[in-house]
Amino acid sequence: MSITEKSKNEIKVEDPEETAPYKIYPEIYRHINYNERIVEIEVTLPGVKKEDITLKALPNWFHVTAKRKDINAEYNANYNFGVEIVPEKTTAEYFSGLLKIHAIITDPLEKAKEVKL
Repeated sequence: MSITEKSKNEIKVEDPEETAPYKIYPEIYRHINYNERIVEIEVTLPGVKKEDITLKALPNWFHVTAKRKDINAEYNANYNFGVEIVPEKTTAEYFSGLLKIHAIITDPLEKAKEVKL
């Protein structure tokens, strides 16, 4: 536990469980299947519990953080999907230290309007 002084009257106590001094970039494997319009990504997160993983997806990239409490470290990565995906259709599963992310590639003509001749 450490104590830091923010101002003359305010003292903040930091718990080492909340702040991870070691940042680890996980191994990431990406496979893009253009025929089926699917992106599959595998992120290695050994020693992490499922409830300690945070995954956020945007159309072009994702952000993952995962706290590993036994060694007081945090996996942290921002990674590009390589194609534009539909974040609302993105799913993930975690088992035995491997996070698998499944994303659907955006159809560029999905919202196109047909023009009559």
